[in-house]
Amino acid sequence: MAKKYLTIFKEDCCGCHACEVACKQEHNLGVGPRLIRVIEKSPSFIPVYCHHCADAPCKKVCPVRAIERNEQGIVLINEETCIGCRECVEACPFGAMQFDGEKEVAVKCDLCLEKAKNGEAPACSLICPTGCILWGDAKALTERAALLYT
Repeated sequence: MAKKYLTIFKEDCCGCHACEVACKQEHNLGVGPRLIRVIEKSPSFIPVYCHHCADAPCKKVCPVRAIERNEQGIVLINEETCIGCRECVEACPFGAMQFDGEKEVAVKCDLCLEKAKNGEAPACSLICPTGCILWGDAKALTERAALLYT
């Protein structure tokens, strides 16, 4: 499976929070952690999400090596191994890592891993009414961005 990317054009975000709702439904999340969240920085909105960093700071600081990158480049947390120390939450430069108080583990976007395995886009991308959340390979995203912003 080719490496896929998620890109968000924050300029087009209308602040509807549909991506948050779709993500919570996809992952059966209760109150608390949001794997993607929209914050308001008046007069605009900024979707906050995991960037699956090439040199992931969260992975570097995990004392039990509960964070790994899979063959598609998706940074994942092994909840069985996570001890809930929150080092990764503090290390994330994007504020994307969350702590799930119910499970007592760190959680983050997994790019809807089960959907990705079937070649499908993440729930947030599928639901976005403005189309500002794009999913695909690097070349396709660059081409789409050029069409949208030229």
